[in-house]
Amino acid sequence: MSTTVNAPSVVPIGCGLLPACSDEARRERLRLSGKLNGIDYVEVGDDGVTLCVHLFGPIPAGIAVANVRVSGGDRITGLRVLSVSEENEPAMHDDVCLRVVLDREGDHSTYCLCLVDAASGNDPAGWIAYPGFDPRYACAALRFRLDCAKDLDCAAETLCVEAPAPLPEINYLAKDYASFRQLFLDRMALDAPAWQERHVPDIGIALVEVLAYTADYLSYYQDAVATEAYLATARRRISVRRHARLVDYRMHEGCNARAFVALSLPAGEVTLDLAEMLLLVPPPAQEDVKAGTITAAELTRARANGALVFEPMPLDGATSITVVAAHSAIHLYTWGNELCCLPRGSTRAVLLDAPPPSVPTTPNAGATAAPSMDVASTATAQRRLKLQVGDLLILEEVLGPATGNPADANSEHRHAVRLTEVLEMVDPLDGSLLLQVSWDVCDALPFDLCLSVRKPSPDCAWLHDVSLARGNVLLVDHGDHVPGQCTCDPICAPPAFIDDTDYPGLSQALAAMPDACMRCDALAENCWLVSGSEQYDCCRCEGAVQDVLRPPTDTGHVLPGTPLTWAEPLPDGPNAPVCRLMVRDPRAALPQLDVYGGALDGVLFKGTPAAQWHWQARQDLLESGPDDRDYVVEIDDDGAAHLRFGDGVLGRQPQAGDFFRARTRLGNGAVGNVGRESIVWLALKSGDQPDGLVPRNPLPASGGTAAETLAEVKLYAPGAFRAHPLRAITADDYAMFAAREPALQGAACTLDWNGSWYEADVVVDPLGRESLPGALARQIKRDLHPYRRIGHDIAVRGACYVPLLIELMVCVLPDFLVAHIQAELIDRFSAGLRRDGTPGFFHPDRLRLGQPVSASALMAEAQAITGVAHVEVITLARMDGGKKGEVPDDGLLDIAATEIAQMDNDPDHPDHGSITFTMGGGR
Repeated sequence: MSTTVNAPSVVPIGCGLLPACSDEARRERLRLSGKLNGIDYVEVGDDGVTLCVHLFGPIPAGIAVANVRVSGGDRITGLRVLSVSEENEPAMHDDVCLRVVLDREGDHSTYCLCLVDAASGNDPAGWIAYPGFDPRYACAALRFRLDCAKDLDCAAETLCVEAPAPLPEINYLAKDYASFRQLFLDRMALDAPAWQERHVPDIGIALVEVLAYTADYLSYYQDAVATEAYLATARRRISVRRHARLVDYRMHEGCNARAFVALSLPAGEVTLDLAEMLLLVPPPAQEDVKAGTITAAELTRARANGALVFEPMPLDGATSITVVAAHSAIHLYTWGNELCCLPRGSTRAVLLDAPPPSVPTTPNAGATAAPSMDVASTATAQRRLKLQVGDLLILEEVLGPATGNPADANSEHRHAVRLTEVLEMVDPLDGSLLLQVSWDVCDALPFDLCLSVRKPSPDCAWLHDVSLARGNVLLVDHGDHVPGQCTCDPICAPPAFIDDTDYPGLSQALAAMPDACMRCDALAENCWLVSGSEQYDCCRCEGAVQDVLRPPTDTGHVLPGTPLTWAEPLPDGPNAPVCRLMVRDPRAALPQLDVYGGALDGVLFKGTPAAQWHWQARQDLLESGPDDRDYVVEIDDDGAAHLRFGDGVLGRQPQAGDFFRARTRLGNGAVGNVGRESIVWLALKSGDQPDGLVPRNPLPASGGTAAETLAEVKLYAPGAFRAHPLRAITADDYAMFAAREPALQGAACTLDWNGSWYEADVVVDPLGRESLPGALARQIKRDLHPYRRIGHDIAVRGACYVPLLIELMVCVLPDFLVAHIQAELIDRFSAGLRRDGTPGFFHPDRLRLGQPVSASALMAEAQAITGVAHVEVITLARMDGGKKGEVPDDGLLDIAATEIAQMDNDPDHPDHGSITFTMGGGR
């Protein structure tokens, strides 16, 4: 048997030989051995066609153009070598290189330059290395245009890249504890198939269940964050509040109730400090309630049993009230007349200050002498009433006008006023000392207040003092400053356990205040220390003092107790009338708590700290500066109050180690709207109870409003910006802005071209009158100017009144007098107030701009009179141009948008409209 030996095959050359290696150790071996030559690297000249080929060894002497081949290229291919020479210029290169000149420049792709045997063909696959050259380094890759030279690294990336691990199979539908537990067990079955323990006490199962619990919590947190991110899906009250604020809608937390409390005293007078007074509604389960004062112990029991507490509101900065016995029941003076009343709309009354001096009777028996005024006795008489401007007064009906029984008095006939003028007078007839009091027109009496009547037969006796005036009146609102308990654990810790890590600077502050723990225990308020850490700012210049920073861990705080009281500030200006004191807007209410915070030595002591440590409650912090001590109160779903302070940009940020104290007030909402005669207890915080002092609220408390619900906010907030427009573009916009004036009951507008630009012609309807005062017109124009569109003029004028011509034919039933029915018709169709005090059919406040007059409404009004059998409209037309007998075909007399119907039926002014009645039937 013979063996055949094959001849050695040719070793292939090229630029992409396998395997691909990142560490080319063969290159260094070739350089050191000197046996074989090869290409080290290739340089491309600036002209793009000159190449400098650097070799490991010397340049072969016989190398020529036929030995240099260039392959590759994408857009430019088939590059040819024009010349080959040895380059010996050390100024251009560090070593000798082979200079190769090509016919043209290549493109951006990679080319391959090889030094081959001249006998090699044109096919790169058959090229053979130049004699004496290593086959693996007979070729070198080159690029004519380098995109990475300026900004990127041209180093070759790692050739052998490990394939990425496959992603684990995860069940993304797992969202709760059970599914996460099963997911972890399935994963462990793949990663550790040998572990098959499934008993609960096993440590592996315990770890799996801990991870499942954590994943379940994170999944819930993820869903909760996504839910609270939108107004429509948010469920937390604080989230909804912040979303609504983004669209300029302020969510309100309700408002407390206000009431008037009258104090009565049997004799003398007493001065009470308003800050020491508490007015209470007894607990619901309280038996045998006796009106009057209660002791401190009874106050504590009443609070614990759920009594509602009201506190006085200081009007115009008042700090005390003087209770005068004569103010408990003040007689309304009738000047000796009978069957008297204070009519509706009254803004003044005369009060009896002191009765007339006694007048001796004449010697004639059986004859009564007319009383005469004794000037000397009048001069020496003492006034009992001490009413002043700004005092509150309650006018109250105390006896039933028909029976004289107090139980029959109309409880709705009670009205509170605030005095604007007090004038002392004397009755010249009998010398009675009088006091004339006046009040604001907006506090005008809303009903007829009876003063004296005659009882029905057979008694027929005169009944006086049917109504009285009550002084000693306080304005109170619902809410109680409940004593709190200060948290003193960090302050009262032993010196060795003082925590300077969480409360920086605490040990130094306590060293300067040895009795800090005693002060803290005596502080009956809610207080806390701000936790945080101490940090040092970087040095900004050589030798500078390093700044010490104390950022807080959390600037929020939750106040104990619910519900927090929200109340509006009192109106600005002195002597605000009752109508302004009792108008409530829950969106303007602010939380009722006093917050002081800062350095421990500036805040921790008995009494009120200095004003520099006081923090103000705001609706938001959008307008607060970095040094403004402002905070926001946010109520959560459980009613707890969260304090949110600034971040150092929007509002001042509390510093770690600061001490805060808050005096909170609790009591809010509609629960404070108690009925009349409910506030019957008075307590003084000092404990000294005056004898005989009895409080009562003749009027019910009002204004208490529940907090806005989340459903209401989600309903109203998206369109809130439309409720407060800032520009008038159309005619309706001008009319809407003008109608905001309280002195108007309607407005209309048209945009008229005046030859150069448009003019907003605003027509207004004043409330309670037909003429437009010039001052009111100027005020409306001035108020409209900020809203007007550029290029629009504004003109304000009164409405055009259209007098009407009306004739009704009325048929009366046989059993009724025609004169009585006609008198009732004239009363109903008057332009003023009817006999019962209601507005007539053609009263100016019942006729609006552009409101048509309906024949059916006229017939219905007349037909409502008892005794009218039939009504027919004979004439319904405008007085200017209309004729008798005209009635619109559809029974509707149209009025233009800038016109108001007028029918005064005044004989002195027949041009203001007239109505006639043609009577038939009756007797």
